[in-house]
Amino acid sequence: MMKQLYTRTAQYAIEHITGNGMHTDIVWFRDSFNELCEAMHANEFNPDDLSFEIEDLTKNLKKEPWVSEIAGKGSMITLPMEDIDLIVNNFICEYWLIRPEEVSSKHVVDVLKVATPLSHRYLVGQKVAINCIHALNLEQMQRLDDILRDIEMNPKISYIQSIS
Repeated sequence: MMKQLYTRTAQYAIEHITGNGMHTDIVWFRDSFNELCEAMHANEFNPDDLSFEIEDLTKNLKKEPWVSEIAGKGSMITLPMEDIDLIVNNFICEYWLIRPEEVSSKHVVDVLKVATPLSHRYLVGQKVAINCIHALNLEQMQRLDDILRDIEMNPKISYIQSIS
């Protein structure tokens, strides 16, 4: 069953990127990818349980790639206090206009959950991309990579968000 999910997700990805086939809308690709992540137990967060709107969080993470670099170093428990202070003061307070004393550890943990470049959803996305290499050229693979990053961080992404 897992192999079928990977195959179907890769097929929908290829159809979306090339525009050829019956499943060219991102909704097919997104939903199949999310189903695959669910089956793989790769969902590390529920967007509805986050302290921030997932769309706002992912949009702001794209503007500040350094947050993902910090998130890749480890969890809130293992990160140096300087890194946590950077996330609080230069990211959370900057984009949500919250004072530093109002930021909770849940805020920071939620940012790290979504920003981590080695999340389980990211690893599933890498496998899907590998399964698409045979059918896509370099430019198409780069586009797929960009869309996968968006879907990995935002399970509810829409077509409009994916092209902006």
